[in-house]
Parts: sequence; structure tokens; C-alpha cells
Amino acid sequence: MWEDAQRVCGISGHAGFRPEPGLLGRMAGALKHRGPDAHGRWVDGDCGLAVERLALVDVAGGSQPVANEDGSVVLGLNGEIYNHEELRRELEARGHRFRTRSDAEVVVHLYEDEGIASVARLRGMFGIALFDRRSRELFLVRDRFGIKPVHYWHRGARLLFASELKALLASGLVARDARPEAADAYLRLRYVPGPGTLLREVAKLPPAHWLRFRDGVAHLERYWTLGHAHPEARPDTEWRDEFEYLLGESVRLHLRGDVPVAAYLSGGLDSSVLVAEAARLQPSLATFSLRLDGEADESGAARAAAAASGARHHEIRCTPADLSCWPQVVWAADQPPNAVALPMFVLARGTREHAKAVLSGEGADEVLGGYSSHLVAELVRRARAAGAGGLARAARWAAEALPRSPLDLRFDHPAALGESGWRRVRHVLAAASRAPLPRVWEAAISLFDDAELAALYRRDGPLAASSPLAATSATEAPASLDDMLRWQFETWLPDNVLARQDSMSMAHGIEARVPYLDHVLVQFLFRLPPHLKRTLLPPRRKVLLRDLARRRLPAQVADRRKQSFTLPLEDRLESPAFRDLLERTLGEAQVRRRGWFDAAAVTALLERARSQREFVPAKQVLALILLELWLQQFVDPPAPAA
Repeated sequence: MWEDAQRVCGISGHAGFRPEPGLLGRMAGALKHRGPDAHGRWVDGDCGLAVERLALVDVAGGSQPVANEDGSVVLGLNGEIYNHEELRRELEARGHRFRTRSDAEVVVHLYEDEGIASVARLRGMFGIALFDRRSRELFLVRDRFGIKPVHYWHRGARLLFASELKALLASGLVARDARPEAADAYLRLRYVPGPGTLLREVAKLPPAHWLRFRDGVAHLERYWTLGHAHPEARPDTEWRDEFEYLLGESVRLHLRGDVPVAAYLSGGLDSSVLVAEAARLQPSLATFSLRLDGEADESGAARAAAAASGARHHEIRCTPADLSCWPQVVWAADQPPNAVALPMFVLARGTREHAKAVLSGEGADEVLGGYSSHLVAELVRRARAAGAGGLARAARWAAEALPRSPLDLRFDHPAALGESGWRRVRHVLAAASRAPLPRVWEAAISLFDDAELAALYRRDGPLAASSPLAATSATEAPASLDDMLRWQFETWLPDNVLARQDSMSMAHGIEARVPYLDHVLVQFLFRLPPHLKRTLLPPRRKVLLRDLARRRLPAQVADRRKQSFTLPLEDRLESPAFRDLLERTLGEAQVRRRGWFDAAAVTALLERARSQREFVPAKQVLALILLELWLQQFVDPPAPAA
């Protein structure tokens, strides 16, 4: 059975059972923000598929779900296939006839010829639901890096799937049962590592995997791996030339569509280079940046970068009053996010008035070693590789003896590192002296340490009894910077960075595209010699990218020091909007009612955050607020409402 459809950026459905009437509609209704242009439904016995479309390619004719000529293969696609034009020409040469110009129909005909393994030929970002009526098999597929989300629930012979968690809850079949170990991981790491979620019964399809569901049985299989490529002996100029070509090609592909593509522009290195490349291909490029009050504001740098590239620039202001949007942000995110989510939400909200698709610089730090935590882990790795027997003693001495002020000067955030931040540094140094290297990286990104959480958790509460959920392997012995970067492609990138980007943009019906994560470009970057990614003495980040920036942009843009994109929360603690949030989430009565945290410990943390203009306490308070908001929306009865 078909219903008229016209557009899609959210998928949901069921398999293995015939639900009561209305289930598919409820699930799809929870995803309307992802595809505001129109909707489509398809049902065949015990399998149903719903799609919500944001029209970017074949706006008038690209209806979904889409089927092959005889209707034996039906598909819903969330995302973009950037090489669909090349694949279409190949398929037409084989005799296939197309009814639309959409990229989704390309995937259907490719599956007809080559089976599910054909997804390895797709270049893009995608969450796919494909039903083969001949074999009665359902396939769920997620792109290589997890740019687009796919969630699923499997109980007995029944399967539900959706782009977002809230659509599964709308089915009425999924239990609202939180996983304490996942909440513990969020407080430690600032995100929930996959493939689990904060709900016990719901999982995320891992990146670069497909799930085959047939006769009530679900089977997971990886279809692509980044691999371990060894750097080639080539002149640096050849690496630079190939990087320039591949990045330009990726940007060109990411500009494809039947509507103009805009760009986010922070004024930092990553987005400035993207804008410079995109403006050469699309001279009328529109750019959008956020304007904040206070030291964290980068709007001046963004204006300079836009002017250098000839872009039409727009500024969107984020004010203290926007703190009242945190409940909407948590609802959109499907999980407790971190402080960056709110400005991204506000940026997308303002951008939607002008554009439906934007380029984003996400992923550059992960492929080129741009974070401070990369520097820490690399220093530790090199010291251990050199057989530095005194590393443990030196780290312990440094943890106690080094002065704090030099670190404050090098800190990337507008707030002070402070005494609480210095405790974080001591925590990292202690891990460096004895822990497996993946744990050193986890310590470097952590928000709470073991002692802080032990003091915070109520002794008879669920968190105190939970087992820590690690994000990385504790036994892996990395041999290179690339190995450390590769860890992030399993959890940090898809479960944190990309999940946040997708949910904040799609909350307003905007598609965010990430050219730095084109898999052809990423494979190239993992072959780069380490000195073209970052150097240690003196520290230089993203060397190859900065070299390209110097050829494309003025020196004041290309050589600008990295500044973290963050919300200056420490300046907002006494605003009316924030005080209202505190009362709703961390008021003493609510903390006692929840039963997860010690009320006195929460009060003490709030006092530290108010009395010290430091980075860590304010972010710790926010994490508790966002976790409580998530519990109120996704776990507490009645059913959540946006």
C-alpha cells in the first residue's frame, strides 16, 4: 500500500509483526522536524516504512519511499549520496531506467545489481532502510562515520527502527528504562558511547555497518573499515597538492543539490578554509556565524574570513535569554548534550530562515589531530615508546609541583582553568603515569573524575551501583598518532560530535554536510606523515590545513590561534533563564525525588560554580541539569512531548 509522498530526512518503521493501527503514524510524527516538506508511507504485511523529507535533490519528483521497476525493492534514505550522478550514468549504461532524478533511486537499482554489499560504493552520509520483498529481508545501513543516525529496538521477533530515539518511544512499545551505566559515562565523557543509548532497550546501529533482519533474527555486519595505511615516502609538496585537490573535490560534491548550499563560518581555521573553497565554486555563497556576548565571541573573525572569500555573511545572535531553550535542545538531541549544543541550536534556528543545507567544518580536528587531548596522548605515547623509565615519577612530580598560571595562559577557553581545572590536569598526569593510553585520552576529555562522582552519587542510588562504561579499549597499544585518531571514529565522532551536529541542525529542518569526512579524503589523510598533521616542538596543529589556508586567506585569518566554540556559561549562571532551569532540575526537592545524587553534594557544586569563574564547575552543573532534563522528557511519565 502506498500513500503520496514528496520528500525525506527522517526514516522510521517496523518489521516482523503487524502493529495496531496508528503506530507508523506516531513514529513518523515524532520526526516531522527532520522532513518538514512532506511525508510518505509504505506497508507490506509485517513490514512498514515511513519517511519525512527535506527536499534538496529532485525537489519536485524525488518522492520516497522509492521502489525499483517491479516494486520488489523498497527504500527510504536519510542523507545524501554525493556520487549519485556518476552511479546513475553507470546504471543507465547497464539498462536501468529511472523515474526520478533522486539519489535514493540510484541506491535501489545498485542493490538490484550488486546486493547489499553495494553500499560500500556509496560516497556520502546516509541512514538507509531497504526492504527486499522477494527474500522478506529488511536491511538497515549507516554511513561509514555515523554522520546520519539509525536507532533500533529488537525484542523477540519484532523490530522497530528510526532516525531518532523519540520516534521509537512514540511507538508505545519501548520501555522508558534508563541505563545508569550510560548516565555515568555521560558525566565522565560528556557523551554516551555507542552502540548503546541511555535507554536500556534501544541501540544505535554502529557506523559502517548494516543490520539484516529476517524471520525475527537480526544480524550485524561491518561493510567498511578505515584500515591501517602506512605513510608513503613522498615529498611534502606532493602531499600538499593531493590534499588541495581532494578537499576541493569533496567540497564540490557537497555543494550538489537543487537548492543553494550555505556554510557555517566560525572564523576558525576549519570553517574558513571550507568557505574559501566553496566560494570559488559557488560565488554567491551565504555564510552564517554566531554572535555571543563576551570574550567567547568570534563574530569579528568570521566577518574577516567571509570578506576574504567574498561570501554574503549573516550574523545570528545568541543571548542569555536563549538559555531557556535548553529543554528544546535536549529534546532535539535525544540524549543529554554538552554546552556547545545550545549555540549550535540557535545558529541553526537563525540559518533556517535563509538556507536548507549548510557546509560544516566538523571532523577536521579528528582527522588532523587538532585537539589538545591529541597532544597529551601523543606526548605520553612517545615517552613510553622511548622507554622513559622515569615517566611515572615525572608525571607524579608534575601533578604536584607545576604552577597553574602557564596552563591558564594556554587554555583554549575564555573562562579560567582555575583550581578545579588544575585538578583535571593532575588527573590526566596521574593517568599518564600508569594507565593504558586509551584511558589517558579519556582522562583528558573527562568532565568528572572518579572521586567527584563518588561524592556526588547517592549511596543507595542506581548510579552508585553502576559499572563504569569505557569508551575505548583498555588494552590497545597504539603505534602512531593515527591509531589514536582512529579510536575517535568508533565513538567520540559519531556518538558526540556528529550526533550533536545532526540533531541541532535537523531540529530546524537543516541538513548539515561535512566535507572533511568524505571517506576518500579521510583515507588520504590517514596516510599522511605525522609531521603534516601536527608538530610537538613548537606545537602546531593541522599543519597541512594551515598551509592551504595561507595560500587561500589573509594571514590574520590563516594564522589565527584556535579558539574553542563554546557557550560562556560561567557568565550566565545568575541570568533569570538559568535560575529557572536550576529550580526545575537541581532544586533540592527535585534532586531528592530523583534519588540519583546526594542533595548536599549538588548544593556544594552549585556554590562552587557561582563563586568561581572557572570552566569546570559551570560545565559540571550544566551536565547535571541536562541529564535531569533528559530524564524528565524521555523517562518520566507521561509520554514525552516536544
